[in-house]
Formats: sequence, structure tokens, C-alpha cells
Amino acid sequence: MRDQTDFQTPRFFHVFVATAIFLVAGLAGCGSQKPAQTEQQQQQQGPKRYQLAGRVVAVDAAKQQLVVDHGDIPGFMMAMTMPYSVKSSDQLTSISPEDQITADVVVNGDDIHLENIVVVKKANPGGKAPASSSSQPSKK
Repeated sequence: MRDQTDFQTPRFFHVFVATAIFLVAGLAGCGSQKPAQTEQQQQQQGPKRYQLAGRVVAVDAAKQQLVVDHGDIPGFMMAMTMPYSVKSSDQLTSISPEDQITADVVVNGDDIHLENIVVVKKANPGGKAPASSSSQPSKK
């Protein structure tokens, strides 16, 4: 006569293994995280644009760069002075140190450059203060 435990042991073992497999598979699915975006994925999404307003510190046409002292760029960086590339040195011909500018900071992966640069206030020639209106006779 056969013992009852001989028939129950294989069934118990199969149930145990099946339960363990389902448990591991379930936990693996719950623990997956979204991977960080790669540079290639960011470039496929297209460039991001941010508004910059600041003062030109230096112009380097040979390196196609502007050094700009700018305020906060919301969503991108805090206020600082740093160099920015431009795509063409032709964009720099009308820009001088101390000019006040606005521009688009274009970020596409590791490529960061300025576009749509607009001089909103030209620097005073020779660094002199603007002529005051007191040189004109006042009317009383």
C-alpha cells in the first residue's frame, strides 16, 4: 500500500515552484523604471529654446562666441557669465562689448548656441555717459 505523502509531495513542489515563478515575474514587472533619455532621444525630440537677456562682456569672432552676463534663464540655468557659441561669425558683426541683448538659447543634446540675437541697447561709444539734457537751455 502506498503512503499518502508520496502523492502529495510532487503536487506541493509544483505549486510551490509555480507560485515562486509568478511572484518573481510580478515583482520584476513592478520594479521596472523608465530609463533616462539618451542624447540621441533628446535630439530626436528636437531642440529646446530658452529666452536670454543680458550684457555682452566680450565678442570673439574667431571662435564664433559671445561672452554674456545674463540673468536667470527659467527652466534652464541661473544667472551667470558664460560664453555662448553662434553658428556664424556674421551674427557678431553688429555686436560690441557692453551691448544689451536678447537671444534664444538653443539646446539640442550637447549643442548649446545662441540664435535670434537682438541688440536692445547699444553700448555708449568710448564708455562715456550719455550727454545730459542740461546742456540745452531750460525753459522757465
